[in-house]
Amino acid sequence: MAITYRIFEAGDERKFVDLWNAVLYRDPISLDHFVRQTLLDPNFSPEGLWLAESGEEPVGFALAVAPGAPGLFAQPPGVGRISGIGALKRFRSQGVEKELLDRATAFLKGRDCRKAVVVAHESYMSGLDREAYPHIIAFLEEQGFQASGYEPVAMGCLLYNMRRPPEVAQSEARFREEGLEARYYDHSFAAALADFFRREFPAWVEFFIRQVTGRNDPDDIVIARHGKKVIGYCQRLEGDHVGPFGVAADYRNRGIGTIMLYHLLDRMREKGYRFAWFGETGRARPYYERAGFTLQRTYVILSRNIEETRS
Repeated sequence: MAITYRIFEAGDERKFVDLWNAVLYRDPISLDHFVRQTLLDPNFSPEGLWLAESGEEPVGFALAVAPGAPGLFAQPPGVGRISGIGALKRFRSQGVEKELLDRATAFLKGRDCRKAVVVAHESYMSGLDREAYPHIIAFLEEQGFQASGYEPVAMGCLLYNMRRPPEVAQSEARFREEGLEARYYDHSFAAALADFFRREFPAWVEFFIRQVTGRNDPDDIVIARHGKKVIGYCQRLEGDHVGPFGVAADYRNRGIGTIMLYHLLDRMREKGYRFAWFGETGRARPYYERAGFTLQRTYVILSRNIEETRS
């Protein structure tokens, strides 16, 4: 049966999510996740989401997003994002992925993009999993995409036997004498936390808003403070996924982040979680290894200049 191609339209939501989960099986998404992260993204356009079908069966997709409005996952001007691409295994030999890629890059070029990045950091995935999707990586490399010099990794930790090292407790006591404290968030720190985001990590405010509006427990967030000033932030994102996690520039490399992390992991363990993981650590890998985290996944991010036409 001939393969046909069309753009996403209303009513395709469940069909798309099921297809994504079949193709990118190690990175499943929910319908709620898709609605929140793609359909409600101000930069999303249905013209950037292509479906391949065999009869009425969806067999492949490509999701491209061009930059525009600023936001948590927005790309810089001129750089488009392909958040996901692939086809069911039995259709890969029929050129489905090539046709989908061509349509996705044509969409991005029409939105003044000079470059396309496949699976940008923190957009559903931190990259293409080298172990799970070698066929997609090989296909993209055949199409001229090249891996970036930065290799994201995911790290995880079993919480069954986790205990705070004695030196962490000692550091916490010392910091308390200096007016530094890690504590669970409450709204009395809302203004100070907003100021922290503005100063240090502007995009993180969206993670915080999702946490608060999602009616999650306040102790899913840990902050570090120096007097009335917030100097660090750590949260449980979804399920046993931890992040974002960071400390103000003037306070780094002093062990404050480690204290925040153990506060959060302690509370997760008390709530019945038996595992915790960071979706992307990259250059901070040695730090997490010292905290007992181990390598779970290795990703690759690929990009290509799309100004030139390829045959």
